[in-house]
Amino acid sequence: MSETADSTVEQRLQRNTYLVILVALLAGLCWSGGRMALGVALGGALSLFNKNWLQSSLRAILKIAAEKQDGRVPPFTVSKFIFRYYLIACAIGAAVWTGWFHPLGIGVGFAAFVGSAMLEAGYQLYLAYSSNEPSEK
Repeated sequence: MSETADSTVEQRLQRNTYLVILVALLAGLCWSGGRMALGVALGGALSLFNKNWLQSSLRAILKIAAEKQDGRVPPFTVSKFIFRYYLIACAIGAAVWTGWFHPLGIGVGFAAFVGSAMLEAGYQLYLAYSSNEPSEK
């Protein structure tokens, strides 16, 4: 049952991430124009790319550590995590350098997972409070 609950939460986080990107994209387009919307779209794409890359890297590292059963991670593991951020920073830098993407839009799009986590936290609080309401007699 725990795996089912984890899978459901993961699906909601994924859906909420898309929702946050879409809302930010529409808001950026309406209030700030195309450059902001392009920034949000790029930031959202980089956010999704970063999340997927982090999940696959972490899964592979944990698989290797579980197979060895010595609790050690492979050498240069930290450098792979730093390399991922270096590539993303280079992509953001190149996008800002072109002038087509608004830096704030990139930041908002890149933080889409944070908004998704906040939505999930609000939903969990709602579930917790709604299930603990005292019954009226």
